[in-house]
Amino acid sequence: MEATVKEPAKDHPDEVRMTFGEHLEELRWRLIKIVVMLAVTCVTMMVVYESLLYFITRPHFEAMALLGVKNSQLMSGGYTKPIWSIMKLGFILGAFIASPWVGYQVWAFVGSGLYKHEKKWALVFAPLSFLLFAGGCTFGYFILIPYGLYGMASMMSMDVVSPQYVLSDYLDLVMTLTLATGAIFQLPLIMTFTNAIGLTTAKWWLMQTRYAVIVIFVVAALLTPSPDIYSQLLMAVPLVVLYFLGILFCLFVRKKPPAAAAPQP
Repeated sequence: MEATVKEPAKDHPDEVRMTFGEHLEELRWRLIKIVVMLAVTCVTMMVVYESLLYFITRPHFEAMALLGVKNSQLMSGGYTKPIWSIMKLGFILGAFIASPWVGYQVWAFVGSGLYKHEKKWALVFAPLSFLLFAGGCTFGYFILIPYGLYGMASMMSMDVVSPQYVLSDYLDLVMTLTLATGAIFQLPLIMTFTNAIGLTTAKWWLMQTRYAVIVIFVVAALLTPSPDIYSQLLMAVPLVVLYFLGILFCLFVRKKPPAAAAPQP
């Protein structure tokens, strides 16, 4: 009686057999490479802090120029506050610059254990996620924040209140808004993911458009630093565009129906 040998499934992870110790060793070296790259980028950002400071305070000076304020220098607020703020800024920018390298190391470690369709989605979603996040941060820094700061500062009468702002508070506000804008720009990928796993469909998202627009305007009102309608429109209009872009993505990414079971003999 001949023994039948099963063929390996076509959609099976790569046949790379490693012992538990080898997995730990590889993980250790991947983590070392990630930590070294983060240290290099973060220290570099802190070394060039002066140029970095001129770059990050650009929205403040733009807002003050629109208001006609001549003495618009930021206050230190103490001896240690600017130092901690610059260190925090250097770490965030360093982590952002090192993120492609970190992503590659993570992919190199877990990629061999993924199925072919999982690799395909990872190779599509990861670059798109990075581009959307970078686009959101760019939009928030160059467009949303300057007009938001101008809207907030213009609410006070310059004849009564002297515009004096602390550097640490300003940096915290700019970094928070920039990262929040980058995160909210992931909306199309979130919609596409729920569609890919079968929770939603493109038609369902299209039917929820009126409710989605209301939610988007509420989120825009919460994220924008200024309460004026123009700043909220600056945030809401791109989100509406991203919402319809997510619907378009859903049309190309559909969950396949389960295959019919083979008849039992």
